[in-house]
Amino acid sequence: MGAIILTVMALWLVPMLLGQSARPDSTAMKPLSFDAFPAPASFHGVPSSPVLRTAGQRLFRTRIRKAAREGPNFAGHYTVADWGCGTACESMVVVDAETGAVYEGPFGQLPNALLYYGDALRYDRDGNGNYLYDDLSYRLNSRLLIARGCPNFKNCGAYFFEWTGSEFKLLRKISATPEPR
Repeated sequence: MGAIILTVMALWLVPMLLGQSARPDSTAMKPLSFDAFPAPASFHGVPSSPVLRTAGQRLFRTRIRKAAREGPNFAGHYTVADWGCGTACESMVVVDAETGAVYEGPFGQLPNALLYYGDALRYDRDGNGNYLYDDLSYRLNSRLLIARGCPNFKNCGAYFFEWTGSEFKLLRKISATPEPR
C-alpha cells in the first residue's frame, strides 16, 4: 500500500518540481498558440496619447508616441512600442490605445545573441507557415507575447507571456543554446 501511495505522489510531484502541472488541461502541457489567447475586439478610432509616467518612458517618448499614433498591434487595443537598446537588443512598453496608459514590458532589455530555440520556434509561424525568428512576436487578435533572447542579459531562452490587461504573466520558458554551426 505504501508503494502505491509513493508512486501516485511521485507522478504528481515530479512534474510540479519540473515546473509543469500534472493536470492534462494545464497550459504547461499544451502547445501554446496565438489562437489560444484571444483578445477582445480590436479598437477603432483615434488612439489616446501615451501618458508617460516614468523617467525611462520619458527618455523614449518619441518612439513610444510614434508607435501609439500608428494604432493597436497587440491584444485588441494595445500597442507594443519597441526600440533598440544596442546591437541586437530591444526594449519595449505597451500602450493602451483607449486610455493612453503605458505599461512596462516583461523585461528591461532583451539582447539576442545567435541562439537556438529548438521547439520554441514551432509556435510562431507566418501566414505561409514559415518560422519567425523575431525577438518579439505578437498579434493584434491575441494576448500572447513571445520574447526570444536574454532578458536583462541572463537566462537566455524563448519566453511565452500572457497579457492580463495590466501586466505580463509568464506561461513558459524554453531555454536557448548557442546556434549550431
